[in-house]
Amino acid sequence: MEAQQQALPSSWAECPIILSEYIAPLISGPARQGWLETIAMEYFSQPVDQALSLGCGSGGLERHALKLNIARNIGGLDISAEAIEIASTLAKDSRQDEHIRYAVANLNELEFKPDVYDAAFASQSVHHIESLDHYMLQVRKALKPGALFVINDFVGPNQFQWTDTQVELAQQLLDTIPEKLKSSIRGEGLKVTIHSPSIEEMNAYDPTEAICSEQIVEHLEKQFALIDRRDFGGTLLHLVLDDIAGNLSFCEEGIEIIRSLYREEARLIKENVIGSDFTLLVARKETFAA
Repeated sequence: MEAQQQALPSSWAECPIILSEYIAPLISGPARQGWLETIAMEYFSQPVDQALSLGCGSGGLERHALKLNIARNIGGLDISAEAIEIASTLAKDSRQDEHIRYAVANLNELEFKPDVYDAAFASQSVHHIESLDHYMLQVRKALKPGALFVINDFVGPNQFQWTDTQVELAQQLLDTIPEKLKSSIRGEGLKVTIHSPSIEEMNAYDPTEAICSEQIVEHLEKQFALIDRRDFGGTLLHLVLDDIAGNLSFCEEGIEIIRSLYREEARLIKENVIGSDFTLLVARKETFAA
């Protein structure tokens, strides 16, 4: 039973019903496909020669991008030596290691050689970058003129300092969920309250978490031309479903509750009561001087 509980999704974006019925349509429309499949179809009709994956973690993006024929070769960078070791092993296991090169790197400090890459990707990693000016400048430097930089990330409040409106609305949604579905997946007890963590709590958990997330788009636009933006919500669902998502994901009652939650979030975003905390961005390196 404990192993099953640990396997349950604990965050909003891991819920199958949210991925298929909410996020996928917002990103790809009627195609209802994943973000990388959508980017491959719409922007990479032919594979580029050299792509770059920033904050690659265990390497899922690189392996998937090769299968989608986005690039012939991909370089993956991450600050975690352990993650790079795992990514390298998985690349070998999938027989893709000849086309993926990994290295440990601190992206807050790394300097690139100019005009090396034909595309760059960052999935849920830019919100861990504190030196955004340096980071965006270096990514621009690394890319060839006309190359695309694709970001899938959280752009909500820095260090999860939720707005009063977010907390109030998220609490209202949490209150609609029956107690039997509010059991903590990661700990004990029931989830009954939404609150903003303190800065001290965030620093103790992970001092890089959402460190400058609010400024990602602003800094991106200083160095690149933003050509596409597809918001996919999460402003309330992130708060409401954290630590209880799996309780609702695999029963009929829970799935209907999730549907009501994402419909309400979508309505509030459409009416500009709240914004979207998660987004897919496509930017191009233009020839204007930085």
